[in-house]
Amino acid sequence: MKPTPERRHPWRLTPPRRPGLLVGLLLAGACSPDAEPLEEPPRDPREVIAGRPDAPSPTPAEYATELAFVGFARQPVRLYARFVNETSADTLLRRYAGWLESGGEWRLLSALEDVLPVPRAAWRILPGGPWKVMAANGGELAGLRYRDTVADFRLTPGELVAEWTGETGQREALLLARLQRGDSIQNGLLVFRRAARLRSDGADESARPRADARSIEAPAVGLRTQLFLLVDSLSNGLLVARDATDPDSTAIGWTWVGSIGNEWADVRVRPPPEGASRALARWQIEVPEAGVRARFRLEPLPPAEPDGPSDPAPLPFALQGRLEILGSERPAAGLAVEDGE
Repeated sequence: MKPTPERRHPWRLTPPRRPGLLVGLLLAGACSPDAEPLEEPPRDPREVIAGRPDAPSPTPAEYATELAFVGFARQPVRLYARFVNETSADTLLRRYAGWLESGGEWRLLSALEDVLPVPRAAWRILPGGPWKVMAANGGELAGLRYRDTVADFRLTPGELVAEWTGETGQREALLLARLQRGDSIQNGLLVFRRAARLRSDGADESARPRADARSIEAPAVGLRTQLFLLVDSLSNGLLVARDATDPDSTAIGWTWVGSIGNEWADVRVRPPPEGASRALARWQIEVPEAGVRARFRLEPLPPAEPDGPSDPAPLPFALQGRLEILGSERPAAGLAVEDGE
């Protein structure tokens, strides 16, 4: 049952559908034998700036990609990774970091920070150090491999569950995915997000690229998004997004229940009372039309190396609680992310 017009919020929802162009390319690569590891970026700037030594310098920009995975299990594997490529006139600064949780223990993945010549597609996740990338046609992410003394895993995106438009107009998605460690494979849900913004010294917010409302075919999420991904051991999941700058704004949500995906506009988020002790700081989410309730608490992930002042990094949290669907309640775990200032 879809929400009635008077209950809809300004974010425009679309009915569940098969992958669009961006996600379609991503998924095609995940299943295609043509998907190959990306090569290390060339070191000669003449090779990477449009292939011409006299090519104009690119506009300084920042490209960020986020991946949040939660497995379907009583003790799920959880992964959060963030990849930032920051371009200047002729160089690219990349900062890659992540967290992996298994068996109740969180591990900080090896951070990667270095400077490269600007590649032709600065928005791509580029392989380096322990981070390896599988790419589909068009350069979309088809798989992620991480291997060092801390962890060894492979993340592969699968079927699309839902999609929406992010803060700078990029299509973002909730997908089925699998995470493999050695002979162990765990299926789960993956949130894929991408954002881009212009950079220049002294630039104000008006310099940031905005989504064109006339071209948006999926719900647009606010400029400071707060995301909650909750999964139980029966392969059910709930993803909720709201604008963190306006706690009273209406949230939007997506459910994956019984292998069926749905979108919901009537989602009620109740944060813990202001000043509540950490032990009592429980969040509550309700999707009345879906018969879904969630109660959980947030725990911050171990601190990573501080990001530069130009990168307002999201704040990731581990999420632990219970997910109730049509009166049946089960333990659930997940991840929460709030965009930085």
